[in-house]
Amino acid sequence: MVSLTIQQRNLLHQLLSSDTPIVTADLAGQMNLTARQVAYRFKPIKVWLQQRNVELKTTPGIGVTIACTADQRLNLLRELGSQANFSLILTPGQRQQLFALNLLTTHEPIILDWLQYVASVSRTTIFKDLEPVESWAKDFDLVLIRRPNYGLLFSGPEMARRQALMALLWGDIPFADPLTAMTHDRGLVFSLSDDASFLPIVQQAHELLNRWQTEQALESVAYAEAQLDSRFTDDAVLHLALVLATQAERLRLGHILEDEFENTPWLKSQKVWAVAHDTLQSLMADQPSEIPESEVAAIAMHLLAGTRSQLWPGALDIEPELTELLAVLMAEVAQAFSTPGLRYDTALRDGLVAHIIPAYMRQRFGLWAPPSWSDGGLLPQYQPEYTIARELALVVTERTGVVLPDGEVDTLTMLLRAAFIRERPNHPKRVFIVCPSGMATAQLLVARLKARFPSLDILGVLSLRELSPERVAGAQLLITTVPLLKPPRPGLPVIEVHPLLMPEDIETITHWLT
Repeated sequence: MVSLTIQQRNLLHQLLSSDTPIVTADLAGQMNLTARQVAYRFKPIKVWLQQRNVELKTTPGIGVTIACTADQRLNLLRELGSQANFSLILTPGQRQQLFALNLLTTHEPIILDWLQYVASVSRTTIFKDLEPVESWAKDFDLVLIRRPNYGLLFSGPEMARRQALMALLWGDIPFADPLTAMTHDRGLVFSLSDDASFLPIVQQAHELLNRWQTEQALESVAYAEAQLDSRFTDDAVLHLALVLATQAERLRLGHILEDEFENTPWLKSQKVWAVAHDTLQSLMADQPSEIPESEVAAIAMHLLAGTRSQLWPGALDIEPELTELLAVLMAEVAQAFSTPGLRYDTALRDGLVAHIIPAYMRQRFGLWAPPSWSDGGLLPQYQPEYTIARELALVVTERTGVVLPDGEVDTLTMLLRAAFIRERPNHPKRVFIVCPSGMATAQLLVARLKARFPSLDILGVLSLRELSPERVAGAQLLITTVPLLKPPRPGLPVIEVHPLLMPEDIETITHWLT
């Protein structure tokens, strides 16, 4: 009998729960897969259904459905929900994450036979799965030890082990199908929790991750924000909560950071030290033992490296060289835009501080951080600002040695774009609307334009017969609902839009305004 993977089972459940055909693209969206991946997963589903005398029907242009009676549908749903009749098959990426979690959370060698038993796979499959795990762990300075009659074990510093754990639980991994995620309402979420009883290795992971007290850690991050009189970005809050929960769990098991950090004396002179100490003390209230300075230093470093959505009071007092760096960057921006006023743009300066200082701290302390919101590639219309942002990144590297990642360069690009929009002259743009379709269409278009673009001074609505160089002499732009062979006045910009003002029309007008 064919066994199904978790994704195949979930796809089948979606199909059985629907009385009408479902388009493959819709299924893909619901399952966070591509249409091609969904089609590939249909093959074993089709065989599984055929073994039960049921047909999976795919109709081009209509969708996918299961041809069966109401009783058959009900019986199939019951079988899917029955533990006795379901074999949980993990994907290679899922197994690799579970193997990595096991290796990162134990300090005793793991016997190969035990892995075979809990994962229900062969030795060959385990060796194949461990190759990408071993390669990934090297990025965190962890070495996978393999010895006959000994087992498998990660060797490396405790700080490296914790950072790899956080990257794994965040989902910053090269393995497919991330099994865990951090959320604001539930903390750490394990996607296989509902299926934990189907396979020993999943059950073990479920019990292990339940010990991560991420909801309490989220409260601790809120406390730290209040003490520092600032706020972190939403992603930084989740990341810091994962940091604190991971640290607390490791300490409960007796795994303490081995060495003092060379930055500890400097950290103890900062306001953040007392906040880090109190935060750790509240997390470990059930463990009355003395708190090592190395553990306080770890929290202080992560707090300093967290991206802020609001500026810390005295943020630039942390490092004198950063004050000089910000002055240089602001001067570079003003010169690049040929706009002297940008040198004194407070919002831009605060934005640079909120992003550059955490990036500086992350590299100074050698900390892992979640990937940026951007993949390092912005839309073409931001190319001028992106070029300037690249120049600013080079200045940062020259003065501090910090190499800003592509995502941070994209963030600088957006800060520069916002600063330029704030600084540009805000005089109303004089516009005529050309709309020969009638009063109703014209009034609707004018209403939408005024609501979306308050800076447009709409001088009136013209028909094609009224269009003349004299009539549009004072206009700076024509917005028309019909094609114009040529503008009535040389050099007068013309933008053709849909009468209902579609999103692409709004983007075109916005681009012209900025």
